Amino acid sequence: MPDEKKHESETLSQQRKAREGFIELKKMQSGEIKELPTPELKPETIEEKADNFWYYYRWWVFAAIFIVIVVAITVKQCVSRVNYDLSVTVYTASPVGDKDCKRISKYFEKFSDDVNGDKEIHVRVFNCSYTEGGNRQVLLANNTKIQSILAAEYDAFLFITDDKTYEYLNNISDNVSLFEGEGIMLGSDFYGECEDDDLFKLPQKLRLSRRVLSKTGMTDNKKATACYKAAGELLNRLRKVD
Repeated sequence: MPDEKKHESETLSQQRKAREGFIELKKMQSGEIKELPTPELKPETIEEKADNFWYYYRWWVFAAIFIVIVVAITVKQCVSRVNYDLSVTVYTASPVGDKDCKRISKYFEKFSDDVNGDKEIHVRVFNCSYTEGGNRQVLLANNTKIQSILAAEYDAFLFITDDKTYEYLNNISDNVSLFEGEGIMLGSDFYGECEDDDLFKLPQKLRLSRRVLSKTGMTDNKKATACYKAAGELLNRLRKVD
């Protein structure tokens, strides 16, 4: 009997609390009493604080990481960017390998001036060589590349050509020769340093010519004028080499 009374007492207590809670809810809905503020749960342990921070700020963390990566890449590109003094375009009807072009670049750097004044000499080589009778799409892409170099590269005054490509480029514009004179024939010193005997041979009878500056629209450009002059100095030094 005592247990039954105790159980009944607990049941009545629960019913009373439920009724009081229901009445209080109704009063809050009707505006008779103010709604009690929800107690704020604050993280206490280090793990809870870390989870709480990650939940609210994870997108800010992702954005910060992305910005840091972009800035780092940009800085690296600016620091490692090569500032070229001159550019040489290789345009031959026989293929020239990229490794050969790197050796050609190093070879011409020995004869070039420090045009931009950074106390370093760097010569860039545009490889526009092609295989005569090869894929038509490749030939069209190559011609487009040549046109782009002629129009936009103010430091590209030197061209390495064979007889066929020399004639083509020299007559590319009506009534205006692209090159000054016939240039110079590249000799044994050039082939000895730029040709790899274990791979493909460089095309023979290659010619180095300087593009004209007049009638190009670049006569008032200081960079173009300086590169044009430096290209002439390089040609004069090469004339003294076997």
